[in-house]
Amino acid sequence: MTRPVLLSLALLLPACSYDGAMSTDMGAAGDLGVSPGGAQDIGYIRDVIEQGGVPTVGTWSAEGLFSEHDLPLSGEECHEVLCPRAQAAAVPAMQQVIVQVGFGTSITAETFERRDLNLGLAVDISGSMGDGKLDAMKVALHALADRMTPDDRVSLVAFDDVAELRLERWVMDEAGVAALRREIDRLQTRGGTNIEAGLQQAYAQVRPDTGTTRDEDRVMLFTDAQPNVGATGLGSFTSLVREHAELGIGTTVFGTGLDLGAELAEEMSEVRGGAYVYLPDKPAIEAAFDEDFDYLVTPVAYDFEAHIDPHSGWRFVDAVGASLDDGAADQGVAGVDFGASTLFLSSGGGGIAIVLEREGTDASVPAAGEALARFDLRYVTADDAREVVDELELAFQGGTAWRSTGLGAESPLADDLGVYKMTLLLDEVDALTAAGMYCAGSMPRAGAIQAVQEAAGRLAVVGGELEDAPLAAEAALMERLVENLSERQPHCG
Repeated sequence: MTRPVLLSLALLLPACSYDGAMSTDMGAAGDLGVSPGGAQDIGYIRDVIEQGGVPTVGTWSAEGLFSEHDLPLSGEECHEVLCPRAQAAAVPAMQQVIVQVGFGTSITAETFERRDLNLGLAVDISGSMGDGKLDAMKVALHALADRMTPDDRVSLVAFDDVAELRLERWVMDEAGVAALRREIDRLQTRGGTNIEAGLQQAYAQVRPDTGTTRDEDRVMLFTDAQPNVGATGLGSFTSLVREHAELGIGTTVFGTGLDLGAELAEEMSEVRGGAYVYLPDKPAIEAAFDEDFDYLVTPVAYDFEAHIDPHSGWRFVDAVGASLDDGAADQGVAGVDFGASTLFLSSGGGGIAIVLEREGTDASVPAAGEALARFDLRYVTADDAREVVDELELAFQGGTAWRSTGLGAESPLADDLGVYKMTLLLDEVDALTAAGMYCAGSMPRAGAIQAVQEAAGRLAVVGGELEDAPLAAEAALMERLVENLSERQPHCG
């Protein structure tokens, strides 16, 4: 499949250390990036593919895929919470350009301290949480208890047909953690699934202290997202989450199970302060509740908005992994607004992709030094609610830093490693989209298989050349998806 993506905006760049040295080794200890909220992985569809299925539309997001990868991007020394930067790549064989734009940060792993938590836990104990799903969530809850400090306050609500307060808000000193663990161990499956009641009760526990301290006010929902009692529609839940986001209460959704209501989890996590993590097994749980947990509950900015004005000769086409304004559906408009509701610190990655193409019949890639677009950026800092306005001019520098010998003429010419890797991940986005289109009946199976095979081949080549295990794992996932699509009767979902 011909990939239409020409410009990528990725909200992950390296941290700049306080000693003035610009960080160019993204594997170095202490490096942090900035990634958008919403889905933090594509674990659900990985599970679907590994179990022989084909992922359908609405069950995954591009930002989830990007957030699983380290997309390093060098830049000047940063002395602020956020510093905008950019690098570019050209793909000669496809007459495409990808410009990765994002934020550096002066915060390092050594200087970072998460805010104290005012935390409400809403745990699904309905009958659908049987077959080991509740057991997995109990492992996750115990892992969360390990992360608590005496400065945190936690409450626990269990819900089936109704919601029941199992642990009133309690300081997480030694006695508080012991009480939390006892209630976790007592959780057993029963009844229907009234997510609305569980969320309402958890929000009620957090709400009294909202805005009175500098704590992080947050509700965490542990569920397979299959509501069948109370509210069941997407709009009802997003309205509830949005209502409390306006009060300063963020929401994190931890989902589990192959029958997960993934679309519901995705929608809820897109609201201001939201995030979504899939927990299929113990390794995933351990990864979610290691040191990265502190970043996942620490927004650094809200209401990120970017206005793009392509330079003469270029036009806007689409955005991948971003929320667009209503007018952006009109392709080719001169200026377009897009953004993300929340930005979190991250030791991994994250991204938003903006599609540009040449106007007219000229399909050439830009020359070194050619200007591509101007970005006007705006966001609100999480710590002091300060509105920040910034701007960024983007140009291609010639793409001399990275290219693949194995890809030959199809190799991206990249100004930096992060944008180089992003070009490969965009191939996977196209492949997964093609698979979903096949399931929806809007693409022939042969076309979907071809798109997935092409992505698998490119990911395998570059993953091997860079010795990048995550990219190699994506290649293996795409190869498995080819097998699933090639079955006599592929199973969608």
